[in-house]
Amino acid sequence: MGYASSIIATTLSQPSWYATMKLGATSDMTALIGATNGGFYAGGAFGSIFSGYFAHRYGRKKSAALAALIILISSALITASYHIAMFITFRVFQGWGSFQMLSTIPMWMAELVPPHRRGMLVQIHPAMINTGYTVASYTGVGFFYYTGGGKDTWRGPLGLAGLFPLLLLLGIYWIPESPRYLLSNDRKEEAWDVLRQLHSDPRDPNHLYAKNELDQIERQVHLDNAESAKSISGNYLKIFQRASFRKRFFMTIFLTFAQMSSGALVVNNYGGLIYKSLGFSSSAVLQMQGGYQLCGWVMNTANMFFIDKFPRNKLLCFGFATCGITVIFEAALQKHYLGTTYQPGLIACTAFLFLNVTCFGLFVEGPGFTYIAEIWPTFLRGEGYALAPTAFESIGWKFYIIFIVIDAIAAVVVWFYPDTLGKPLEEIAAVFGDTDIVALLPREDVLKSESGNTA
Repeated sequence: MGYASSIIATTLSQPSWYATMKLGATSDMTALIGATNGGFYAGGAFGSIFSGYFAHRYGRKKSAALAALIILISSALITASYHIAMFITFRVFQGWGSFQMLSTIPMWMAELVPPHRRGMLVQIHPAMINTGYTVASYTGVGFFYYTGGGKDTWRGPLGLAGLFPLLLLLGIYWIPESPRYLLSNDRKEEAWDVLRQLHSDPRDPNHLYAKNELDQIERQVHLDNAESAKSISGNYLKIFQRASFRKRFFMTIFLTFAQMSSGALVVNNYGGLIYKSLGFSSSAVLQMQGGYQLCGWVMNTANMFFIDKFPRNKLLCFGFATCGITVIFEAALQKHYLGTTYQPGLIACTAFLFLNVTCFGLFVEGPGFTYIAEIWPTFLRGEGYALAPTAFESIGWKFYIIFIVIDAIAAVVVWFYPDTLGKPLEEIAAVFGDTDIVALLPREDVLKSESGNTA
């Protein structure tokens, strides 16, 4: 998902792309550039919602496989585009597949990993997304200096977006299905095989840890089925029938909105335009974009080593606060130095963009993915970024005020989110007051599990 999402930033820095798409300095050029990203996120909104149904009905593996297939086909057709309408159309499908993948993978991972390592292991997901961002940026740099492609130079980086879903399709057979999905579909033997292999440990020859987890999941499935039978049909409609479900729904919506509106995503997708507005050359713009993505990858990777040591809500609160502070300085600096040739001021503007992604990668992106996967399957993602280039062009530095306000509100709100650190997925409902539909392990079973296998 990271590569497919981010490669547009380097594409927008390629003169050959503008020539092929016949985008000159026309009144609708900015709107069409916005549509290349807006279409991606519009497709993403559908893909997120669709994944909730598909993953529940057909399984996490099949949902990820379908998403990979959609990304593979759409990437090929984007690469072959000869008109801006064709390009935007298949960016919509690419967004569908990418966000279906984005919604499925964290949920799948959270259902496979043990509670005490869930944060660290689910953190691999945003770290790999940032790997895609970084590879996309430096691929763009390489193709910028490649002159053998002529007017089709821009197609190479876009074509590589199909490589990663192809690798997933080739290897998905060997990845285990979620034991929670298997048990909810009366496939107990398969679920047991998955849990037994996941928790295999010489210190636990009788597989006590796996047996306890199987028992807890099975009892939780029975409680969920009983609760579901009392509800109206349709999984999305059931969300609004119980107060605690509604609470989690709005928490998910707000946290995802705050993450995507904190500033980092817009800089990620429109970094080329931002650096260009600061007066950097085309080659320097691509180098800056690559460095920005590399910084995000390093910070997401570093987060793996402490995400399970601090409460999720406190990490998120600190992250939004620091993101907001960096954006305040960025807005002030751009107000004074945007459009000038004062190098120290322009360098300071760039530095605070890097500080923003540092705070986002360390404290917001990974914990946000983990938290949403823990309290609720991710099924909705924000959209509306088609306005981003228009907003930058029209109001310049004032656009950052939007991020400042959202970061400030988010820092306060997430402080009051309940903490989920180290809790089994089956027990998190109790945090929201649903003690009547929670399958708790007897205390002696918990002690036995913790003293045995903890893989």
